[in-house]
Amino acid sequence: MFKSILAVSEGGPDAAMSFKLAARVAGLFDGVVDALHLPVGPAGGMIGGLAMSGEAMPLIMNLDDERLEERAKESERAYKELVAGVKGATFTAAKTATLDTLVAMGRCSDVIVLGRPGADPENVAPATVEAAIHECARSVMIAPPNPGEGPFESVIVAWNGSFQAARAVEYALPFLAQARDITILVVGSTADDVGAPYLARNLGRHGLKTTIDAIDPGAVSARARGRALLDYTHGKGSSLLVMGAYGRGQVMSFLGMGGATAKVISSCRVPLLMAH
Repeated sequence: MFKSILAVSEGGPDAAMSFKLAARVAGLFDGVVDALHLPVGPAGGMIGGLAMSGEAMPLIMNLDDERLEERAKESERAYKELVAGVKGATFTAAKTATLDTLVAMGRCSDVIVLGRPGADPENVAPATVEAAIHECARSVMIAPPNPGEGPFESVIVAWNGSFQAARAVEYALPFLAQARDITILVVGSTADDVGAPYLARNLGRHGLKTTIDAIDPGAVSARARGRALLDYTHGKGSSLLVMGAYGRGQVMSFLGMGGATAKVISSCRVPLLMAH
């Protein structure tokens, strides 16, 4: 169950996305939202000794104090509008908050919620995504511009037999228990080759009915495989996508992660739950 939900904002378009999805999850599980504002740029994105992709570094603008203050106010505004009504909710904001703060709070939460990266012209490839996925040892939810409302009734589980996918499924069990439609999707392989029937059997023992499906995008790039996964998810009208997070430190990849992972993070139109 998700009782402690850490919602992270850097004061851009991510604020409303992250906080709205966090409040949605809290409502489903009678949880509490802890909202955290992180300053962007050298004040927040480069401190703490955590890895940042080479591509991300020049995409963070050197914001002046006035602009940083405006972004902090946007996080606070979004908190008051979307989260403050959740019983027990907290708001943490400080000019000295760093990625270390995110990691410390994240490791003591049940799930971390972030707004979709890439939409903020002042912070195009935030280091928060990589830090949350690779340093917090928790599941991470990426909120799209429209995070939706109510239960996640239709869930796609992207399955390739990896330990990342297995962890994502474990973290997603509370959502799966509430879903009316669960599809185990295999991309670019056969269901038997990646043990999908074993996963279906295990979920069945949890009382969960699943359907196995497979798609073959052909001999294409990782980003194209990610695009095929998105096309399937969006075409099915699903309300949640569950998948493993792959790759790290890839300088030529957005967010410094694998091509398929980066593509899905930046383009998924429904909430995305990931684990490394």
